[in-house]
Amino acid sequence: MNAPLIVAGSLAVIGAAIHGVGGELLVVRKLSPEMLPSSRFGGPGMTKTMIHVAWHLTTVAFLTVGCALLLSGTVLDGDAAKGIGLVAAAASTGFAALTVGLGGTYRHFPRSLLRHPAPVLLTATAALAWWGAL
Repeated sequence: MNAPLIVAGSLAVIGAAIHGVGGELLVVRKLSPEMLPSSRFGGPGMTKTMIHVAWHLTTVAFLTVGCALLLSGTVLDGDAAKGIGLVAAAASTGFAALTVGLGGTYRHFPRSLLRHPAPVLLTATAALAWWGAL
């Protein structure tokens, strides 16, 4: 049993659930195709479809990493646990870096990083994942 990996995995799985359900209800369903631009792939309806798919692909990525962290911290051992834990820690770091980096770029840094829970939770998940994996 590896407590940091279990906590990191639990945060990631809970985050995936919140991202999937909350994002669907609070973000994706509220997108109005009339307000979205066309792209070379199609009209505004296609733009909404691409945003919808990308949103839930991210949710699946969070869930996958969370499950990998939980497996690393519970049922796997030795080199397998370490290898899966390192890959999941790297993915978690990528999620956190994108969220903090782009969030800071598009908003007033650092206040914007505290207005939404994602930067703090993703950074905590990455830190715990590295702690547990190393």
